[in-house]
Amino acid sequence: MSVKKVLAHTLIASAVLASPLVSTTTWNVEAKAVEKQTIQKTNWSVNGTVMPISATTISGGNWIIATPELAKLLGATYSYDKKAKTYKLAKKGAVVQVKANDNVAVINGKKVTMNVAPKMVNNTLYVPAVAIVQAFGGQLQTDASPILLSTNGKVQTKKVTLSVDGQATPFDAIAIGQKTLYSLSDMAKAFGVAMNVDGKTKTITLSGKGKKASFLLHQQGSSVVKVNGKFYADLRGMVTKLGGEIEHGNPLFIATNGFLKGTNFNPQWLSNEYVIVTNENDEPVSKIVHIPSRKVIATLESGDLALSPDKKKGAYVNDNGQLFIVDLATKKAIPVGTDDDVKVELTWSPDSSIIYFFKGNNSDVIASINVQTGEVKKIVDDKVKYKSDLRLSNDGTKLMYTAAKEAKANYTDDSKTEIDSIDTTGTEPQLYVVDLTTADKKPTAVTTDTNNKTFSFFAGDAIVYLSANPDDEDALPVLKAIVSGQEQNMATTMNITYVATKGSIVFVLVEEKDGSYSIYRATAPQAQWTRIFNTKTTITAIAPSPFGNEIAVTIPTDEGEKIAIVMNNKLIDITK
Repeated sequence: MSVKKVLAHTLIASAVLASPLVSTTTWNVEAKAVEKQTIQKTNWSVNGTVMPISATTISGGNWIIATPELAKLLGATYSYDKKAKTYKLAKKGAVVQVKANDNVAVINGKKVTMNVAPKMVNNTLYVPAVAIVQAFGGQLQTDASPILLSTNGKVQTKKVTLSVDGQATPFDAIAIGQKTLYSLSDMAKAFGVAMNVDGKTKTITLSGKGKKASFLLHQQGSSVVKVNGKFYADLRGMVTKLGGEIEHGNPLFIATNGFLKGTNFNPQWLSNEYVIVTNENDEPVSKIVHIPSRKVIATLESGDLALSPDKKKGAYVNDNGQLFIVDLATKKAIPVGTDDDVKVELTWSPDSSIIYFFKGNNSDVIASINVQTGEVKKIVDDKVKYKSDLRLSNDGTKLMYTAAKEAKANYTDDSKTEIDSIDTTGTEPQLYVVDLTTADKKPTAVTTDTNNKTFSFFAGDAIVYLSANPDDEDALPVLKAIVSGQEQNMATTMNITYVATKGSIVFVLVEEKDGSYSIYRATAPQAQWTRIFNTKTTITAIAPSPFGNEIAVTIPTDEGEKIAIVMNNKLIDITK
């Protein structure tokens, strides 16, 4: 029978990670040895963190520890009964009573014989660590380096699975109370780096791929321990030192290169696994992010990239008014045409051959450009300034935009040197539709009321838009639908803050009365709404995926906006 065995009677150590204990021999001899021995601080790993402990060993390898320190670590009260000469530790119904030089303890009312007896050293009572820790539901593992002390529960080895860059990855781990430490060698493998152990300095180094992280085995405050020949450490410390980041979830997600930082907005779905986001740090650029791994796979020059319907190209205009088309496979950008006038709100045709846009400093012209030839054609040139919200129907036959006529100034004299009044009659914003199949392509107003109009879209055979009364700030906005020239309400009782569409399906972002945010959907022009997501997290914009049920959302943070994906009814961060 090995001398490393569990305490007799009710004190049972872990069968996997047993602590070395021996039967009591002649305590008087051991007591004299202790009295002559100088007590020094020894580094132990307490619940996964290395700290100094006043403790020492006696013959047989049994550890005794200063009772006041142990009581504090266990969260137990510590008192002394002068009359009975008994020391008591108590915690949540568990009571341990011991006497100096007596190896019989009373644990929860029952007498238990301990391997060694408590002893006074320098006016401090030292008690057998294994016995007292076990009595309070913890465990001491002395064959670890440094010694492991769990104050709540046994030390256990286990297998866990983490998501590393989106891939399920197995890890060896040890649970110490409420904390879990993970294998350093498994982490090195997950990051694709080498692991080196310097036995002389007790330093473990992970390095490779431009990354380097060092860990000291016995350093105070460290989490590193060696159990059964394998090194373990705190997960967050390892990942952070290697330049990665962790996102909580089930399983935990590790991004080995970290998350995209800065202000990120305007997510556009490239496929079911990739999104393009506008990233602003110094200069705005577009980043292609792989959703499963959170890795940035490419950076494109412009932050205002318009993605083509076939998802193969992107378009942007530089500061000189030159249009560029980016091949998203090669990431190369080529100029198209020679027109250098201002171009905004680039809108692709369904077959990705034509781009429509507002042209000129005042956005008073609607034009198109052939992406192959560079030929520019004017479509609407009615001198109405500041057109906005350019939309193209799904079949590519109709354009829609918002415009307002300029107010008329009335002057006091013929030389027009002093304005008498301004007539704003008829200057309210209206929605206009242009039928591209007609010869004249004349804009036709499809609204006439005085309300503000935002978030206008084609949704199947309907036109939807959000209407708000500018003279009543307390009135809720109304989501309206226009079908065959007839207008009807789709939503009147929701505080809608954002609208998006996917075919004939309309998605709305709603700020609820309790301060939470919900996403609802309905098929236009019907008003049968279904709530598909709710969160207490503030959301400012939504972008439904054309490839599935996922929705990209924009979330404000103290560091700027970030992008998350609503997936399986949870928010999954894609950027930080």
